[in-house]
Order: sequence, then C-alpha cells, then structure tokens
Amino acid sequence: MPRIHLLPSDLINQIAAGEVVERPASVVKELVENAIDAGATVIDVLLENGGKKLIEVRDNGHGMAHDDALLALERHATSKIAGFDDLAQVRTLGFRGEALPSIASVSHFTLTTCDGAADAAIEIECDPLTGARTSRPAARDRGTTIVVRELFENVPARRKFLKSADAEFRSIVTIVSSYALPLPSRAFRVEHNGRTVVDLPPAQTMRDRVAQIIGNEAAPYLQEIDITIDRVRASGFVTRGLRFGSRRNQFFFVNGRLVKDRVLTHAANRGAEAFDFDGHPAIVLFVDIEPDLVDVNVHPAKTEVRFRDSSSVHVAVEQGVKRALGGAEEGAELLQAAAPAPPPALFSPQRFDDAPRGYLPEFTPLFQRQSVVQPPLREQTAAIEAPLLADGPRLGDLQGRVIGQYRMSYIVIDTPTGLRLIDQHVAHERVLYDRYFDRAAEQTPVTQQLLTPILYESGAAESAVLESHLAELRVVGFDIERFSGNVFAIAAVPPELVKSDVEAFLHKLVDASLDERSHLLHVREKVCASLACQAAIKVHRPLNGEEMARLTAELLDSSNPFACPHGRPIIVDIRHLDIEKHFHRK
Repeated sequence: MPRIHLLPSDLINQIAAGEVVERPASVVKELVENAIDAGATVIDVLLENGGKKLIEVRDNGHGMAHDDALLALERHATSKIAGFDDLAQVRTLGFRGEALPSIASVSHFTLTTCDGAADAAIEIECDPLTGARTSRPAARDRGTTIVVRELFENVPARRKFLKSADAEFRSIVTIVSSYALPLPSRAFRVEHNGRTVVDLPPAQTMRDRVAQIIGNEAAPYLQEIDITIDRVRASGFVTRGLRFGSRRNQFFFVNGRLVKDRVLTHAANRGAEAFDFDGHPAIVLFVDIEPDLVDVNVHPAKTEVRFRDSSSVHVAVEQGVKRALGGAEEGAELLQAAAPAPPPALFSPQRFDDAPRGYLPEFTPLFQRQSVVQPPLREQTAAIEAPLLADGPRLGDLQGRVIGQYRMSYIVIDTPTGLRLIDQHVAHERVLYDRYFDRAAEQTPVTQQLLTPILYESGAAESAVLESHLAELRVVGFDIERFSGNVFAIAAVPPELVKSDVEAFLHKLVDASLDERSHLLHVREKVCASLACQAAIKVHRPLNGEEMARLTAELLDSSNPFACPHGRPIIVDIRHLDIEKHFHRK
C-alpha cells in the first residue's frame, strides 16, 4: 500500500481551484466580488470567446500596496478576517483568501494594482506550469486590473468540460447583472469580443436598477416588499400582473450576498402561488439578518448559506411577497407545518340511491396500461420497424383514419390495432422546427415585412443574450438589429409567426438560452425550437378534417414524429385489446 505523503503546492492549488473555479463565470464572480469589497464604483469586465480565452476585470477600488499584492496570491491570505470570531460576523463578499491563488494556478494570470500612495503600480505575472511569479513596476491609476488568459489550459481534462463560448458568455452576463442589483450607485460594463453588451450606469434608485436588469417593461408592475419579523427583514420588489415563463428573473440576496437557497426560493414562490396566475413573477429579494444568525461559510464558492432559524426567514419572505401582491397576511401559524388534507373521495354512495343496497361501482382506469411511444432517432427507423409491426402499424405506413378531435387539442385516429392520439400543438411544433432548421441550414430565410417595425426593449441580461443570437435569428427569417441601448428594432419576421407573438417568442428564447439543463445545446436549435413552439397552433383550437389530415401527414414526414424538439411526446397509442379488456370482452 502506498505511503501517505504531502501533495506538492501546485497540485494543492489546482485541487482548490476545482472547488472555487468551475468555469469562466466562477472567475468573474470571484473577481467582481473582490472589486466590490474594494469599494469600486466602476467595474469593467472584458471577455473573449465567452471568457475561455480572456477575462479581464478592471476596477477603481482602493487597490493594494506592493507587499499586500504579493501576499494576496498566497493561499488563505486575506484582509477580511483575523480570527474565528470574525468568521461569524462576515459582512464582506469574499473572505477565504482562496480565489486569486486558485485562479492563478489554472490560467495565465496577471495582476496590476495601485493603492494611490506608491509612486507606481505593481504588476505580478504568474506561470501556471511552474508556479513562478515575476513582479515589476507598472502604470495605472488607483485600483486593480486582473487578466486571466487561457483558463484551464494546463488542465485539459477540465477545459473540455466547459460549455460553448455562447453559454459561458450568458452565464457571465447573468453573474454581473445579479451583482449590480443591490448596488445601484455603482456602474458595471461587460464587453465581449470587442463589443459592449452590458452597460449599467449608476441608477438613482433601487427601483431604477431593477428596471435596468429586468427591463423597463417590468417597471410599472414592480411592487415593493418590506417586512420585518423578529430579527429578519425582507425587502425588494416583485412584479404584480407580469409573469415570466421561468424563474430567470428571480434574485435572492442575504446581507448583500447573491445566494441560491431553497428556503428563500420556496418561500417567495409560495407567496406568489397564492395568486392563481400562470408563470413566475420577477422577484428581487434582499434579506437582512444579523451575521450571527446565518452561516455563509458552507460552500467553497460562497453561493449557499445556512440560517440558524429558517422558519422565521421563510415566514418573513412569504408574507412579504404575499403582501406586495395584494394578499392578506397570515399569522404565525405559518411557522407550523399544515396538516395534510384528506384525499377526496372517489365517489359518494348517496349518488347511487337507485342502485341495489350495498352496491358500489368498480372504477377501472382505462389508460392504466397505455404506453407512450419512445422517440427513436431517424437513422434507427429501419431497425425498429420490424418489432413495431408485431404491436401495431409502422408510423410511416400508418393505416388509419382521422375520426375527430378530442377537447380541441388532440387528433384522434382509428388504426387497425387501436386508437392513436396526436397532440396537435407539439405535432405542429415538430413540423415547424424541421422547417426552420432546414431554412437555416440552407441559408434561405423566408421573411414577412412588417408595416411598422417592432421596438422591443429588454433588460441588460436579456439584451446580451439576444445580441449573441442575432445571426441565427436572421437565418430563420427575422430582420432584427440593436436600435439603441437595450432596444431592438424588428422589421420582418418569419411568416408563420403572428406579430403579436413576437414578444412572447423572444421571452421564450431567452428562457431557453439561460436554461443550462436543456438538451438543446446549440443556439440554432434553441432559436428554431422556441420559434416553433410560439408559432405552432395552440391547444383548444378547433381543426377541420382537412387540417387534421394535413398536419398528420406533415408529422409523418418529419425528422422525429415521436417527440417535439423539447422532448415531449407527440403520440400516445391505446391498444384495442386494452379497450376490450376494459369492457370485459377479453
């Protein structure tokens, strides 16, 4: 058995980097936090290739003296805490002293800083391969500039797990926008590949800063949250009357620190769910709590916290959101878990007075044995056709007839082996997705000019996403360009898209682009899928026989008739044998 030995310092730093630095957005997060802690009022972030090639963060903070700058690159060197008691009273964003040495160990790292007292700034360059550090005098005003080049170049196994440049860029924009929220008096700017994509000048009020980030369209709907329960204060804003398709516009801060916390998320959305609306409101929530009541040292990246009394925090947040949305407050009984309601009775015996005494009808679910057809790939079709013939007709050789529409949402087809249900919305979505994708691949967009251009105004993060998608939007039929600031001018759209649906489509596209769990990896896929979803016929829309037959035929000719681009099933088969068993005929 190998003997225990000490790891070399460079390997220790790379292991530590794995905890703190996962991707370019992690680097930006740590450097922006340092700039904020340094009192910077202007923070610039420059990126190349989504931060994989270059990350540069400049600030006008108080900077560092020569000796402090050299010491800052040592592990666990910090000015934020001095003893154990300080750890329970942390009010700064950074305090571990791990970020700079961790980043320097996995990149070509240069730090230039000046505290304004020395005759010159100091520039320190770190070699990730040898760990050597060279310092020299440099010229710059008071503040700090950190340049990170070729992230993970010396750790190729980690570099290959990075997402696309576009995905990494969007994550960075979200990080910078999030940190700008609680600091309206400070300016933030992001430049990507030489082009400014986020420009947030100082805002006069917190409400103005929230509108900068989420979009001016949200400004009229912002309702203020302000409630204090015991030693917990919840403040911020929630949109009343405006909902979004995802929770991308929900931000939670604890003592100024951006966090991802289940208690806060659950409480805020429970307060919002008391109002019966589709979608999710925008929420910008600040929880102020005495530092000894929250532990910020539970995650290496400081993205999670642990409350000493999570129940009181939950109540304050839920009631604050509910009150802002116009709901009545509830008392402290919310601190106690509600008893589960008894399940509703399936039937009431009093309804069967005409039946023989003691008779209770037996209910058997008709669809208990239904199966959703699994989505095979197109190239696998030949291999699966033979097994399918044993259980039912091949999809490509569908022998059946359209017999109607169920609840104006599902096309019903009578086949030799049973009934086939087709979801008309996702079926049309699949057809349109293929159409848009083929147009984009062939560079043959089809457009419909608008009589008057649409001016679409978005928030800072959303505009950055749309900016990165302009080329793909044009190849599917949009004539779109940035007009000014966060406003885009749209002069033409694909002919299948109704003008009134353009705004909803753009919201849906941004949601899809920021959803890192999506199986749609490329920008073109997300653009085509979002456009197809918005342009497709909706449920609860009546179709005549010709329309149902044509849609079914187009579906059969699509690249994957079994699933929509988002992975939802299109077809459900109900075997005739199961129907007969239900009626006790078999």
